[in-house]
Amino acid sequence: MNISVIGAGNSGLAMSAHLALNNHKVTLWNRTPENIERLTKTKTIHTCGQITGAAKLDMVTSDINVALQNPDLIMIMTPATAHRDLAIMIGRTLKKACPIILNPGRTCGAIEFSHYFHLQDSNLQPLIAETQTVMHTCRKQSEDEVNIMALKDSVYIAGLGPMCNESLVEFLPFCIRGHFLPAQSMIQTSIGNVGMVLHCAPLLLNSGWTENPNFTYRYYSDSITPHIAAFIEQIDRERLQVAEALGYYIDSVTEWFHRSYHTKYVKGESLYDVISRTEVYDDIDSPSTLHHRYILEDVPYGLVPLETLAHMMDIETSYTSLIIELACKMLRIDFRATGRNLKEINIQDVYAALLREDLLETVYQ
Repeated sequence: MNISVIGAGNSGLAMSAHLALNNHKVTLWNRTPENIERLTKTKTIHTCGQITGAAKLDMVTSDINVALQNPDLIMIMTPATAHRDLAIMIGRTLKKACPIILNPGRTCGAIEFSHYFHLQDSNLQPLIAETQTVMHTCRKQSEDEVNIMALKDSVYIAGLGPMCNESLVEFLPFCIRGHFLPAQSMIQTSIGNVGMVLHCAPLLLNSGWTENPNFTYRYYSDSITPHIAAFIEQIDRERLQVAEALGYYIDSVTEWFHRSYHTKYVKGESLYDVISRTEVYDDIDSPSTLHHRYILEDVPYGLVPLETLAHMMDIETSYTSLIIELACKMLRIDFRATGRNLKEINIQDVYAALLREDLLETVYQ
């Protein structure tokens, strides 16, 4: 399969290498050519951890026209901050319809991407899909090296278009197919976005340690203390209320840990207990700045659209709103104005996309 991977960050390198090591023809695109200079010459990604090898890519480029010459599948691996610009760019460039998958969409990512894609002159009607989270738990070690620490095996995926989500999973390359589950609704991928729950509050509430140049700490193991974990659970409760108001049950963040990493279920345990037992997170270091995707992506493209949907349904979001406000004040950025506030999208289109029952409900019977 010819696969175009968009973005050469942590997950972009991991996905490209995983696919290339399984004999797919991978074209890796990155907007900034300086960040892929070595890769452009060698076309090789070195992996360690759960997947080891030297993955030879077919092409590495910063030219979107080259990247989109003839793909059978487009995997977008960039932060959500790039989704709108990519939708416009791909809408103007793509010549052949093929599935476009946002890995992940964050909150309402596929809905926003579809909106801006179809504002372009293209007559194409590609399937536009999103995942709940990234498949690989990974960290980029250098421009051409990535450590793949774990592979999640039950990542929800949902699409907009005539293809049912089960067929979408079957379309995926065999080497990654088993790591995805067809969602019943985009609520499971958009409102099911757990990154916004786990990333924003701990980093902001540990800002003193984060910005201390003489101190480093492990993000999950050290920063998510019992009280911060309890605070996160309140944000999660508000997220679950939004899904319930839309008519769906979704996993709590604790249930997501059990499903994604097979942590043993213990009755009555707290989120703090579960994180403490999730070994794959033990060695993940904290960012050294607040100007990091945990804030710059997960607040405006996660918490902001969640708050927007909640307020449309008269659901109180005191914990979610507090973290948005704290991020706005500390970074001096109005994330509600700059983020995915859904103001340019017809809200009926948003509801229609979120509430669409999958076309093959027998999967869940």
